[in-house]
Amino acid sequence: MCPAELLHSVIDFQHEGQNPLIIAKGNCGIPHYLDGEIHYHGTPELMADYALFARDAGASIIGGCCGTTPEHIQAMADALDASVPSTPLDAEAMLAKLGEPWKDLPQNPAENTRRKRSRRRK
Repeated sequence: MCPAELLHSVIDFQHEGQNPLIIAKGNCGIPHYLDGEIHYHGTPELMADYALFARDAGASIIGGCCGTTPEHIQAMADALDASVPSTPLDAEAMLAKLGEPWKDLPQNPAENTRRKRSRRRK
């Protein structure tokens, strides 16, 4: 799950009124096939920002998933070590840095399915 979407889910856990142990492992974005290799657009700097927002959103264990390299992990660890938690979470700053969660999903999945069906030859 991309960092913006993952943090959207982490925030929802906090709104349930419980204090669960939350593990956040965002990937480095959507993979793209380029020049015979898979590339991710998430930079170490982006993942460092994600780590800070994940901590501020309530995650206790923070890591990375697909596309995460040792450079990403080091940037995340350095950012966490060099800062103090920000409470409450700055949601506007999070959107500015990580982008709008779920922006690539269709607004009405049923409508998307109907459109696909109507394209079929009869």
